[in-house]
Amino acid sequence: MGKLFEPFFRGNAHASRRGLGLGLYIASQIATAHGGELTVSSTEEETRFTFRMPLRPATS
Repeated sequence: MGKLFEPFFRGNAHASRRGLGLGLYIASQIATAHGGELTVSSTEEETRFTFRMPLRPATS
């Protein structure tokens, strides 16, 4: 899981699927650009991605 948010990383769980390995990297970069973070946790039952972003007061 340590490399999951790196560009061009593809795990071997579904090696037959196509893709560049950029989706989670792009999502994490968007989160970071907005002052937030994208994290992952995994158990035998589930894998959970969490996006957190600080609330900012609305401007008028």
